[in-house]
Parts: sequence; structure tokens; C-alpha cells
Amino acid sequence: MIDKKNIKDFFNLSFFVRLAVIVLVILLAVFLYHYGKQHTVYIDNRTIEIDGQSYKALDWAEVSVDGGDSQEYSPRTRREATVLRQKHSIHVVYEDEDFNQFEVDVEFKVPVNETQVVLSLPALVAGLGEDQFLTEFVPMAQQLGLNVGGGAAAADAEVPTEEDMFGDMSMDF
Repeated sequence: MIDKKNIKDFFNLSFFVRLAVIVLVILLAVFLYHYGKQHTVYIDNRTIEIDGQSYKALDWAEVSVDGGDSQEYSPRTRREATVLRQKHSIHVVYEDEDFNQFEVDVEFKVPVNETQVVLSLPALVAGLGEDQFLTEFVPMAQQLGLNVGGGAAAADAEVPTEEDMFGDMSMDF
């Protein structure tokens, strides 16, 4: 039989204070994870092809992320912006071939599990959706299939011997 006095002693004020502190620490951790996470957004002004449609690089653009300093972009330019949180705004001022000036303001969200993303300016000003102008950053070496940084393929690779590296050196002495 359960003794009511032992249960009453267990669920006293200090138990509830400890429980509240644990819940607050967990909530603080979740809050800091979502709102304190740093992301790198690579803003890219290169010609891009999406779903068979080609979008030409902008001749000139001025870009500001989250109201920060503006940076100028010419064709084939990629710069990075370091941002906090998931939700961001981007302000783009650009010119077309006839030197007509346009402005675009767009809000976008960086996925929680991504630390680096690429934002395509031509796709953004063309009015495409966030899932098309914002893509996961993939390093060039990985795109080309090079095994930079190790991994399973590096573990399987043969280690060159001294003879492979320097050739036959028996006649050099």
C-alpha cells in the first residue's frame, strides 16, 4: 500500500520549483536554437537554368539583406551575407538592358537544417518561388565528384607507396 505521507513529501514546493527550472531551460534552448542560429546566404548573380528555363544574370544590381549595407553586383558575382534567425528580407534594386530601374522586396525563410544557402538574383527578380530561388549550398568540389575532406571513398583509396611516388630509385645511387 502506498503511503500518502511519502507522496506528499515527494510533491512538495521544491519539486515544482525544480520542474519549472527544467522546463524553462528546455524552452530557452529551443528559443536560442531557432533565433540565435547563424546562417550564411550566398547571393549569386549568375545565369541559371531552372526547369528548362534560362534566367540571365542581371547587368547591375544593388542588394541589401535585412536592411544592412547595400552591395553592388555585376554578372557572375557571388557574395555572402551572414544572418541570424530563419526569416529575412532582401531589397534588390536592378537595371534591365534599357537602363530602366526596378525595385524588388522579398521575404524568405532559411530552412532550419541548412547553415548555408544560395540565393539566385535572376530567379528572385523573375518572380519565382522561394523553393526555386533559394537552394542548398553545395561546394564545387562535391558538385564535381571530388572527394575533398575524406569520407568512405577516401578510406577505400589506395595509399601510394614510395615506388609509386618517386619511381624506381634503385639506379640513382
